[in-house]
Amino acid sequence: MILASWIQDVKDSHFNSVQVAHFGPLNQDLVNSFTLTTEDFMISAGDKKTLVKRVFSILIEGLQNILLHGKKWENEQQALIIVAFNDKAYRIALGNLTEISEKEKLASYLDRLNGMNEEEVKEFYLETLNNGLISDKGGAGLGFITMRMKSKSLLNYQFIPVNDELMLFTISTDVDRTQ
Repeated sequence: MILASWIQDVKDSHFNSVQVAHFGPLNQDLVNSFTLTTEDFMISAGDKKTLVKRVFSILIEGLQNILLHGKKWENEQQALIIVAFNDKAYRIALGNLTEISEKEKLASYLDRLNGMNEEEVKEFYLETLNNGLISDKGGAGLGFITMRMKSKSLLNYQFIPVNDELMLFTISTDVDRTQ
């Protein structure tokens, strides 16, 4: 139901083609498959190498974030992945389960990041890279910054309650195909 709703939202946003759609268990093999499939598709579609690298980077960051920080459901890592496109842009939409208690922290961080211009995002990236501490899960806090920097677009997000403890956290961004 959630995947069908998201695909409809993507189509309503004038992204008339979906290249990847997945809702379910995620592991490193699937991450490799999704990224390589998307990269091959973009190359065959004639997209510029710089665009392919930007989309690839966003996908890798987002999928690694899911693997590192997402909560499991019935002992499996769950993920929502959609890569859609039209003549003007690609849309990368990702989602994972997270604890409801993380909602305010995530929203505050993403709102702060979305409030920055491109130069401020680059400065924030360098500051985080130089001063970022490695978390207990192995991250340094660069994933969302990289996604924002590479997409040159806002990171749109939402939270969908699943139960009293968990929610589905979704994030999406568009990457211009014409630049």
